[in-house]
Amino acid sequence: MLRITRLPIDESTNLLKLEGTLLEPWIEEIKRSVSSSPSAIKLDLSALTFADAAGIKVLANLIRRGAMLAACSGYIAALLHVEKS
Repeated sequence: MLRITRLPIDESTNLLKLEGTLLEPWIEEIKRSVSSSPSAIKLDLSALTFADAAGIKVLANLIRRGAMLAACSGYIAALLHVEKS
């Protein structure tokens, strides 16, 4: 199960908090949740407990396109090859 919470930070930036497991069937929902430019998104992945290859691919793509990590578990950070925040 995946819970997606979108919280406004300011006029131009939203926090996208993902909780649970990110699997391929929910990729389109993630893409719909990022309706604005990825650079206007901060990702909170601290409660994301698992992501399959498709989930990691979409997250890595968002980060490459400018999304910022607000928080991330060590497990997901290792999969994304980023520093834990």
